[in-house]
Amino acid sequence: MNDANEMIVRILKLGKANLSQSKDEEYAYWQSRPPIERLLAMQELSFAFFEERGNKVAIRQQFLRSPICLPMQKSRA
Repeated sequence: MNDANEMIVRILKLGKANLSQSKDEEYAYWQSRPPIERLLAMQELSFAFFEERGNKVAIRQQFLRSPICLPMQKSRA
């Protein structure tokens, strides 16, 4: 959804049905994403909400502990 052509903005009226529909759509979107992408998104949100702004050293240390995609080991069959 980074491509500007794919971005769509909808304005929904406040209501139980619209909230439920938007939650379902959001859930379906995130379930369609690869697990590492979901994990990185949560990590970004955590850093944004809980990290002191301007503390570059602490942020850098946290990113060094970030998840890394490792190649799958071949099974011994």
